[in-house]
Amino acid sequence: DKSAEYPNLDVRPAVLIFPGGGYAVCSDKEAEPIALGYTQAGYNAFVLRYTLKSVKPWPAPLNDYEKAMETILSHAEEWGIDKKRIAVAGFSAGGHLAACAATIAVHKPAAAILGYAALTEETVSLCGKDIPIPIDLVDSQTAPCFLFSTRTDNVAPIQNTLSFMQKLNDNGISFESHIYSYGPHGFGTGENIYNQPEISDRAKTWLKDSVKWLGVYGLFSS
Repeated sequence: DKSAEYPNLDVRPAVLIFPGGGYAVCSDKEAEPIALGYTQAGYNAFVLRYTLKSVKPWPAPLNDYEKAMETILSHAEEWGIDKKRIAVAGFSAGGHLAACAATIAVHKPAAAILGYAALTEETVSLCGKDIPIPIDLVDSQTAPCFLFSTRTDNVAPIQNTLSFMQKLNDNGISFESHIYSYGPHGFGTGENIYNQPEISDRAKTWLKDSVKWLGVYGLFSS
């Protein structure tokens, strides 16, 4: 809600968050905890719990995204959202969805944040059959991207990030990429409360890093 204590936030940028889970589940630690971090940074934040593959196959998640964006856009004035400053953030399989939103969606976001995302054929194949491969979708119209992963991720190896950022570079798309030294797959915010294994303290800064990048790109500045 608007508040006199937030004089510069009557109209905010927004971020739509896609949890990971291999399209089999929607991870709770990659949902509200992420949204709260962006809310603290001055964003309106939304979590999309998209259709799982056990219910309906691809492109059901992408269709859910389009409907979610239509909902946000139709309520933008009521909710105090700048229609031109809506980003997406996805993790693992949710990162795959965010990459598809950034490349082939009708309602393309202003920017995409891809966390240890499934982007190559080898990793995407773990999520299901007949699913598009994001590195094959990148073109000159792809949204700017912020990518992060850890060198020791054994589920979505860093080749996903490396290959995708190379395609972004080949197509002249603005991006920033962080490959942190070590940490598990699916670490969310990286906070100990979520019972993560050993993780680099630097990897825990990805959310703040992404907010700073969005500010540089012009999506949000304090």
